[in-house]
Amino acid sequence: MLRRSTVPLGLLLVAWSLLYLPGLAGGRTLPARDVASNQIPFRVAWRSQVLAGHPPLWDPWSNQGRPLAANPNSMAGWPGTALFLVFEPERGAAVLIAFHHLALLLGAWVLARRSGFSPETSAIAAAGAALSGVPFATTNLLPTQATRVASCWALATAAAPPDEGRPAFRRGLLGGSLLGLAFLGGESITAALGALAWAAVVLSTWRPRPWLPTLAGAGAAVALAAPVLVPLVAVLPETWRGTAGVAHGALAADALAVRRWPELFLPRLLGSPLGVAPPGFWAAPSFPWMRYLAPIFVGALPLMVLPVANRRGVKAVWWWLAAAGLGGSLLLALPTVAGAVVTVPGLGSVRYAIKLLVLPTLAAPVLLAAGWDGLRARWRPAGRRLALAVSCAAAVVLVSSVAPERALRPVLRRLYPGSASALDQVKSGDLTRAVALDATALALPAGVVAATAAAPLASLAAVLAGNAVAGTSALAWDDAARWAEPPAALAAAGERPVLAILAAPGRPTDGPADPALAYFWAWRAALEPPYAVRWQATYVLARGPDGLEPVRAELLAAAVAQLVPRERARAAAALGATAVVTDEPLAGWPASGADGVWVCRPPRSAPPVYLARRLVGAATWPGIALTLAGEGFVAGEDAVVEGSLPARGLSGGTVAESAGAPHRRTFHVDTAGPGLLVVGQSYMRCWRARIDGVPTVPEPVNGAQLGLRVPAGRHTVELFVDPVPYRLGLLGPLVLAVTLAGSWRGRTATTGAPARSSPARPPAP
Repeated sequence: MLRRSTVPLGLLLVAWSLLYLPGLAGGRTLPARDVASNQIPFRVAWRSQVLAGHPPLWDPWSNQGRPLAANPNSMAGWPGTALFLVFEPERGAAVLIAFHHLALLLGAWVLARRSGFSPETSAIAAAGAALSGVPFATTNLLPTQATRVASCWALATAAAPPDEGRPAFRRGLLGGSLLGLAFLGGESITAALGALAWAAVVLSTWRPRPWLPTLAGAGAAVALAAPVLVPLVAVLPETWRGTAGVAHGALAADALAVRRWPELFLPRLLGSPLGVAPPGFWAAPSFPWMRYLAPIFVGALPLMVLPVANRRGVKAVWWWLAAAGLGGSLLLALPTVAGAVVTVPGLGSVRYAIKLLVLPTLAAPVLLAAGWDGLRARWRPAGRRLALAVSCAAAVVLVSSVAPERALRPVLRRLYPGSASALDQVKSGDLTRAVALDATALALPAGVVAATAAAPLASLAAVLAGNAVAGTSALAWDDAARWAEPPAALAAAGERPVLAILAAPGRPTDGPADPALAYFWAWRAALEPPYAVRWQATYVLARGPDGLEPVRAELLAAAVAQLVPRERARAAAALGATAVVTDEPLAGWPASGADGVWVCRPPRSAPPVYLARRLVGAATWPGIALTLAGEGFVAGEDAVVEGSLPARGLSGGTVAESAGAPHRRTFHVDTAGPGLLVVGQSYMRCWRARIDGVPTVPEPVNGAQLGLRVPAGRHTVELFVDPVPYRLGLLGPLVLAVTLAGSWRGRTATTGAPARSSPARPPAP
């Protein structure tokens, strides 16, 4: 006989299987947006070092070198990253996305169950919450997806108040550990919002006031996150975000502005959710920034159940969390409010107020479960009317899709006047198909609920189907083998090249199977963003993507970007570029065309390591850029040092490097006189050096590279990333493990102690 919880859980698993297993079994991947362009390169750098037996402290390829383990977005401490040791990067990314979504579905179900709801009600709530727009949007944002999963499970530990005493302390440790895991997932703002939600639930629902469990949770979170958190704090002052913050207006760049409201109910109305430019996303001209979260649909379930949710049956904290996230994202869409908020210390470095929608999506399992019970309890007076109202609204939308030229296009032109010309490029059939699918996603659950008098299993199946129809537009599958093949431009650049990208998106002769991926495929053709790190190519003069890049490298790239293309190419060669990707060939440079871009080979480029023969001074970033780009600057012989100094010669010499890890390098130099060793990696103060065992201090050269002054003679030079922050960070999990072990021993001792009888009490009168 099946247990009561088996069938609802089985339906959740079936829905997940239909979404992901066909693609996974067919050798496909989900490469949209950050997955292929940023996340896979991070994992390749991580994987190569782990397989070589090295701790993954430094990525030597992106941005001419950048911290790896100290960057949360690398997910170096996230357990799921181990999948990349088993699968090739493209397949590993798809498996990880699928696993995360399954874990979120189960976490939402457990959260609702822990809040006191039945298995059927919990499954319906999990379907509405975990298959809504925000979870689908984060499938192509791996760190955000991972962090949301851990935050949901952390909230499940807080949903039911524990018994007094040690169980509360242990529950605090468990919840805090999951919050620390959320930080290791990689999205710091989402992790902070999850921690805020957990603390709010604990402090408002546990009795007596649980100060000790809350402090235990905070300590556990910091301890588990310490291996990434401590190194991050150490390097943050030398990153772009730690120094320059983010662009003005980044907080409100993507918020729940009025222009996004239609997407709450009709995710395809404005174009493909994965599109970032016309015609894929025809409304793009009305969006000043690329959308961070797309789609954001809520589905039919909240429209039916929240108006009749039993507010007395749910702790008010869940409503407050939902209201805070929704209201904050709405308010920060107002320029005056956003302008005032960014002046608050600590908030000026935050991007995308739309991230606040994490709070209502974390609260959604509890609120939707309460709403479903309220719908069934009030079925006769209100429930059927709500379900029929949603069905009728969906029917009106469906009818409007039949005549898009009369009913849809004129209205959309008035709503998005800045995008009218892009809207005119959308075919009537495409517009009809998009709106019809959206209307079906709304009508299906509402119609089934109305027809079956809210029968739980039928309603669960309908909610799963409706949300899947709406959400599958965010799952753009493509052949993993195609994405694993090097782009044509990379083949023209040579084996493991050092790249500088000066070109716009390419024009590949063949595109991906899904048109929604065409934009990303075009950028891939030009090897930008750093797609080629996937094949262990190195980038110089690259920008981004997450603000945790070495600030000197960012400033140098910004200064060089002001030069004309030929000067930019010469500066790139001076920094070691062996291939420069341009829109047009450069006169005098060997060049070959590939997919609409040109790969130009500099006549001379700096080697990865060299002893300078001449020092040239420059005092400003424009001056450094012009010096590197100058006709008289000899790549591989000259070096730019800071200051208004006259040029002077050095004796040069020879240098050889021993094999080692990217974060620990050893050089053998031989120079007739005092020299300057130039290493083609980003300068940061986390680098330490020894010459023949004697500590010395590296200095910046060529604007953003590492330099070491060496005396005359033969010497062994050691260059290494300071290990102290990483070692200190490892103490956190050790302390947490000891604390958990002590707490468990305390539980065992209590459980095994002789029972104590309580004094008898007289019966109540």
